[in-house]
Amino acid sequence: MSTLTYDHKFAEGCNLLANWQAGDNDAKKKLRDLFDTVIEGQFDFVFREPAPADSVCVTTSLHLMTLTILNHLYGLNSSEFYKGDPQRYVRTTLMTQRLLGIRKLTLGWPVYAFGAEALGQFTMYPEQHAPGADPGLPLIDRNNWYELESIDFEKEIPHVVESMLDCFVELTKLEPVAHLPAPYSLAADIFGQENLITALNQDPNFIVEFLDHLTDKIFVPWCERLIKRYPNIWLELSDASGSPLFISPNLCKKIAARPVQRLINDFPWGNRIFVANYRGDMISKSSVEDSRRRGDGRRRSRERQVETKSKIISDKIDEKSVANEPNNMIDFKLSLCPEFIIKLDADKSPVPIYIEHSILREKPLYLGVGATRIDRNSITDNVAANQELKQQAAVNAQAIKTVSKSLALKGNPRSNLSWPGDVYIEDINAESNLSLVKTIVNEVAIHGVL
Repeated sequence: MSTLTYDHKFAEGCNLLANWQAGDNDAKKKLRDLFDTVIEGQFDFVFREPAPADSVCVTTSLHLMTLTILNHLYGLNSSEFYKGDPQRYVRTTLMTQRLLGIRKLTLGWPVYAFGAEALGQFTMYPEQHAPGADPGLPLIDRNNWYELESIDFEKEIPHVVESMLDCFVELTKLEPVAHLPAPYSLAADIFGQENLITALNQDPNFIVEFLDHLTDKIFVPWCERLIKRYPNIWLELSDASGSPLFISPNLCKKIAARPVQRLINDFPWGNRIFVANYRGDMISKSSVEDSRRRGDGRRRSRERQVETKSKIISDKIDEKSVANEPNNMIDFKLSLCPEFIIKLDADKSPVPIYIEHSILREKPLYLGVGATRIDRNSITDNVAANQELKQQAAVNAQAIKTVSKSLALKGNPRSNLSWPGDVYIEDINAESNLSLVKTIVNEVAIHGVL
């Protein structure tokens, strides 16, 4: 597909989604007609078009937006959308990306809820919102945690995940990425966020033992099964609850990240594992509080619940011992994400520092754009927000180009991971301002040609 043709279709797709979002009935009918044919497989050929290798790309997580679309068009509830038909889920999620002009296709799902539900945790599926573990009914407690055994891979969630991956591989011919919760975040869902934070503060040795049990009984067999089924798979472990911003850099390094490092270092498939969503490269009390005020688009209700109780720990942080220089945190994150360096919106070090570290360590650079930057309910001045994002997208695209060209001179190819580079919009949902999304995609296309 030529650039001119693609750009034309991209503009049409963005406008269609924006008009639907605004309540236009004609747009809703057109979108329904389109998704009817998408679900039937008539647009499968579009998903095989490769992302441009000579340009910085945009990727995102947008399954929440697709959930809202299918709820409005077909009346599907959350459970029906995520678990009812994996092929429909993959096709519609990919098409939503295409309509927004995103050409580097990715696949995601409600990783925390799926991980907990796979173990038997009672999970709530609201009508139009992502599922989450019921905080009032944790699966385990201090008296029975050691009884957890390996996942039954014949149950619904493991089957849905593998069916989604099968469909994604068939449609795109790309290396798949399986999204699993990291041990600490899984523990938070099945043990209870507040219970985990309290134990982390009062009995950290118990948490270490608990996470080791989860690693051995749950993650090792699950990873081994996925690697055997998809030899070229990447295993992305999400661990927002274990982030430095939530539990302090020290506890993140010593406790939350420890089981992930075991998986990476102790197993032959460990090089396929990465954690890309540890937030916080310059941590202090003020930055923790700033993060709480701003929020984050990828956080689910499960993660927001931890904020009140996490104050137990964050208020005890000795700022003299906090890494205000980013080097230590970048090195730490690189030990858990060996294939690339990523700066999320919550990371405060300037982009030039990340350029420097990426070139020094000879790693590709990925840059995140926070969901609150495009949240139409949080923006009071759309013109100013558009201009700010226009500048940020241009800076991000240029930064990634600079790193990519430096790596190329040293004989290092650009990363071909199907998530989360290059410019990663951390969440797009039905409350996102789609004109701002369009600005990001346009600016990256203009400034990102290598």
